[in-house]
Amino acid sequence: MERSLGKAAPAGAVESLLPQLRRRLETAPDSPAFMIMSGDRYLSIPWRQFMRDVDAVSIAMRNRYGRGSAIALLGENSYEWMVCHASCLFAGIAVVPLDVSLDPSEIAMRIAFAGVKAVIFSAQNRAKIRETMRLVPGGSVQYIGFGSLEADRVVVEGRKALKSGGKSLLDEDRDPGETASIVFTSGTTAQPRGVELSLLNMSAFPASAARVLPAEEGWRSLMALPLYHIFGIASTYFLLVRGVALGVCADFRRLYESVNRFRVHCLFLVPALADVLAQKTFARRACASNRGFAADADDSAPPLKWILTGGAPLPRRTFENLQALGVKVLEGYGLTETASLFSLAPYADPRPGTAGLASPLCETAVSPDGELMIRGPGVMKGYFRDPEGTARVLSTDGWLATGDTGSISPDGYVTVTGRRNRSIVLSSGKKVAPEELETRISALPGVLETVVYGDMSTRVITAEIYASVPEDLVREQIAMMNTMLPIYKRVRNLVFRDRPFERTASGKIRMRKAPAE
Repeated sequence: MERSLGKAAPAGAVESLLPQLRRRLETAPDSPAFMIMSGDRYLSIPWRQFMRDVDAVSIAMRNRYGRGSAIALLGENSYEWMVCHASCLFAGIAVVPLDVSLDPSEIAMRIAFAGVKAVIFSAQNRAKIRETMRLVPGGSVQYIGFGSLEADRVVVEGRKALKSGGKSLLDEDRDPGETASIVFTSGTTAQPRGVELSLLNMSAFPASAARVLPAEEGWRSLMALPLYHIFGIASTYFLLVRGVALGVCADFRRLYESVNRFRVHCLFLVPALADVLAQKTFARRACASNRGFAADADDSAPPLKWILTGGAPLPRRTFENLQALGVKVLEGYGLTETASLFSLAPYADPRPGTAGLASPLCETAVSPDGELMIRGPGVMKGYFRDPEGTARVLSTDGWLATGDTGSISPDGYVTVTGRRNRSIVLSSGKKVAPEELETRISALPGVLETVVYGDMSTRVITAEIYASVPEDLVREQIAMMNTMLPIYKRVRNLVFRDRPFERTASGKIRMRKAPAE
């Protein structure tokens, strides 16, 4: 390791999520935990009800499937999804969250690989489950739909067990090293792998975020990221244990409406959603202004204080738009393998252009060849059933090689410069980080998305672009940009798209092999 910025906190310094959830029940049983839409209004679900539901479901699932088993969750963001997830944590059952965009064959592969005993799914995914059942018969796996009669039976079983003297699992201690979840990576090119996360790993992000982000009891937020992604579930638990009431945003296309309806104070988003929110807010304010209303004096505007983005770099245009709306914009950096973000921009000192401050709960370093390294309570146990893959990225003394290049300032701020496996190596021996060029091109007026790749033999660098302005204008801007770059970094070939790039669940552009390679 080239540098170490501090000694990682011992496991005991990170408090488990479970006692924190219990404390919320004890200290604020009637305060809202969730907000559910009912018609044009929302209903509050207090902590007392949430934890009562978790108590019943956890004991029923323990009785049915046994401690140490695995259960898959397939569904959009919902209160029921969170009850199931929290119940698994208390029951000692590993949660296997599944991306709702997967097709039945991919679902079948993951549930077979993880050895799950049950799949709990939403009504929107019923057709996929029917097909999945043909691939993985119900004799080996039980399938339970949210809101179904079988789901009702689970709750009734748990409540009967508790009433007849069964021990509540809410008070049961769990080994922080136990496996709490197997989360499949949403990699941009590689075959997804199951990241095995312990209860300690799952507790690391809430502990880190509590040190740098304001989130107070009585605030409101949204589950605006998919809960099957590690960033979504980790940020949700942080907000819950801080006493922030959570609205449900199951349809991300209605993010703007949900932010205003629930009058949220803070948000965790991927850059693509942050950009949508900024654009819609500006459009609505312009519409109000055209009708003669003073948009800046609108009392109905949500009291939004900050937005933190992760999963991909935030375009400068989006940052400036949100700042213009009076929202503090923060960024973070992390991986599924680090149980969400391990660096976060502090609210008091965000330092735009960096990926935030490395968590004091971990050690960070830069290897001799420029790779960011991390060791600490958020680092995964390993890749599930893949010891060889684990050994390639995780050393025996706990250092995780992130696969990203970057730097760390003397006071701990992280800057990410690119992915090691995306570096363009030209026949001249020169190396080009495509992320650097993507950042420059994305900042040009009218450019919405871009991916840069290169051809080693011809030394030609190509930018594939999705823009809202004519191609000729983009070509002129890139020609000007090229004059400020070394010759070997200049973009020589442009490919224009008529639609946005496909994205992963974490909001990253899904990469494909460059056509020139």
